[in-house]
Formats: sequence, structure tokens, C-alpha cells
Amino acid sequence: MTQHFTRTTVSADFHCSKCKRVTQHRIDDGRKGPCLECIARLDELYKRHKEFEQSLPQQDVIDWSSQ
Repeated sequence: MTQHFTRTTVSADFHCSKCKRVTQHRIDDGRKGPCLECIARLDELYKRHKEFEQSLPQQDVIDWSSQ
């Protein structure tokens, strides 16, 4: 059975299937949300990807609609 939380609950301990251990999970609309550690890991990965994309040389784009 699913657990429901009050609106003021921010996080709770649950077993994370990705981390394979008990971690803090965000509570969304009174229900268990994603693991906070997984979110932090994905945010760091996204940040590194954006930095990598910005370091690549920009290629010229041809606007075919104006011809």
C-alpha cells in the first residue's frame, strides 16, 4: 500500500532501487518522489554535458528558408 504524507512533508527515508540502499526521497504532492542523491547525480551529469557542448566549436548554420 502506498504511503501518503502531509503537504508540509519535504522528504523521507526510503529504499532506492537505483542506489540499492536507504536514502532521502523527495515528497511530491503527498507521495514518494525521486531519490535526492540520484537527482544530485543527474544534475551534475547535465552540468558537465552542457559545459562540454559549450566547449565544442560552433558550426555555421545555413538558413534555407530565406532562399
